Amino acid sequence: MIRLSKHQLFTLIFVFEVGSTPIFALGIEAEQNAWIVVLLALLIGLFILWSYLELQKAFPTKGLVEIFTNILGKPLGLPLCILYAMGFIWGCGRNLREFIELIAMTVIPHTPLWIILFFFIGLSLYVSVKGFEVFARTTEFIFPTIIFFLIILFALISISGEVHFKNLTPILGDGLKPILKSLPGVVWFPFGEIYVFLMYWHYVNDINTIKKASFKAVILSGILLCFTTMINICTLGAKYTSIATIPLVETLRLINIGDIITHLDVIGVIIIFLGGFFKMTLYLNGIAIIINSVFSIKKSQLVLILTGIFMMYFSIYFEPSFAYHQWMFPFDARYYGLPFALIYPQLLLLIYILKKKRAEL
Repeated sequence: MIRLSKHQLFTLIFVFEVGSTPIFALGIEAEQNAWIVVLLALLIGLFILWSYLELQKAFPTKGLVEIFTNILGKPLGLPLCILYAMGFIWGCGRNLREFIELIAMTVIPHTPLWIILFFFIGLSLYVSVKGFEVFARTTEFIFPTIIFFLIILFALISISGEVHFKNLTPILGDGLKPILKSLPGVVWFPFGEIYVFLMYWHYVNDINTIKKASFKAVILSGILLCFTTMINICTLGAKYTSIATIPLVETLRLINIGDIITHLDVIGVIIIFLGGFFKMTLYLNGIAIIINSVFSIKKSQLVLILTGIFMMYFSIYFEPSFAYHQWMFPFDARYYGLPFALIYPQLLLLIYILKKKRAEL
């Protein structure tokens, strides 16, 4: 039986939420007010988190498949589980494509995507086959590493004299409309994706620590993402941030202290790679767990390997280019992702509450 400590849960959620997010300029449709979008999305994300945690609280020892089938019964619960598995496939495939493109663009530009993809998936499968507890313990080492290097990098960009807070003004210069327009995308990515942890919350040793650890991780990651957005805008300006391929990397390239400390963007790439690797692996494990549970398959490692092979083909053929990947984001966030965040959990919670009250009569 897999067992997780509250600190492991905290680091898993934090690394997952940060994940691939620094690749994108969150809420940049609101220009210099993008940081406000991130803060508002964080508040809505906490409500989404509460909804899923209430479902988990009702069934403290059960995972996603068991929770859904207990609330809806198998005729409705299993199709919803398959729908969630499709959501995991979508998230896993898009994260996978983000990171092989990131590595190809910044580190090894002349290497075929297939080779990068093979090693990326191979490493993910190796860690997963070793066991989920080993994977969770690894995040305990990654978490302080990410925090340490981000603090150092942000300090160095400030020392370089490249941070201009006037780029954040005027605040609300165009009113609330641009903020509200860009809000749904940031609500889903990354905060709405917390639904993945319905697969993992029941592994925690002390069920009473889940809520506190989860809220702390989401709040901390949200504040970090808000601060990263502010730094990008202060350094690059809102307009350049909106067109930069990878804003954080472009920001870090400006670090230059005495022509000695330069070219630190590679550290940013490593941080993004680590976050994306763990995020993608959580999705990959989730897909395999749902398939095993729905179809009562006992050969879990074989399913995991086959899922990894499928994701290799999916990430290449579904998205022909990184430009297509970015073009798909509005649909991904507003029309595909938001039901997982703002419809399904609340509907399930309502059905559970009504069934419970009916049983008490």
